[in-house]
Amino acid sequence: MRQIAMSLLLGFPLLAQAAPLELKMCVFDHPFPPLTSPDGSGQAQDVLRRASRLQPVQIQIVVAPRFQCMEQLRTGQVDAMLAAFIEERTSYSAFPMTDSQPDASRAVGELNFSVSRRHGGTVDWDGKQFLNLGRQPVGTQPGLLHVSLLRQLNVVIDDSAGSPEQAFAMLAQNRVAAVVTQQGEGEAIIARKYKGEVDMLPTPLIVTPMYLSVNRNFYQRHQAQVDSYWEAVRQVRNPR
Repeated sequence: MRQIAMSLLLGFPLLAQAAPLELKMCVFDHPFPPLTSPDGSGQAQDVLRRASRLQPVQIQIVVAPRFQCMEQLRTGQVDAMLAAFIEERTSYSAFPMTDSQPDASRAVGELNFSVSRRHGGTVDWDGKQFLNLGRQPVGTQPGLLHVSLLRQLNVVIDDSAGSPEQAFAMLAQNRVAAVVTQQGEGEAIIARKYKGEVDMLPTPLIVTPMYLSVNRNFYQRHQAQVDSYWEAVRQVRNPR
């Protein structure tokens, strides 16, 4: 009876008292501040650990480059990774949804993608449109959430960068007029290599929730436990 009472108090089904769900999760091989780090110190990793105390989940970490993580999630070599919601990704991965829309209340955190320019440059971003850009290209990595936004803004895109470091190198070499990178990553690269040479603009290009995205086949096998774990994430981030 005590187990039943505790289950009701926590708002989770009785399966929360069962053996932990084993989840193989891919984490990027470089820090992705503030959310993840290969050493496990990221904010999202802390959220997932705390959520595991409510809904038992045993996470096995696999460290790999971003594109390998995406491919391993698609093929089922790993069960989960952190990802922004993009419609194309739903063909192979599941996200916490409400009424066919991603449920931001069950996200593990948020990421800011910001615009950087060379120091003294005139390219600007006012939150709605680029100023003084014209047909000069903006550098970024392929397949990221903000690429579709840049296309909607009719921006010339150079997405040949294989990493944020390569995107900033393109900017330093005058191959592009600006670059879009994840804010935490960009700030670290500027501080390390381009201090006084590159400025990050204060207004983010886009702020997006990040989710624990789960391989679709894995989700179908463990739907109740994964749903409960996503709910535990919500409770950790938004305690009542």
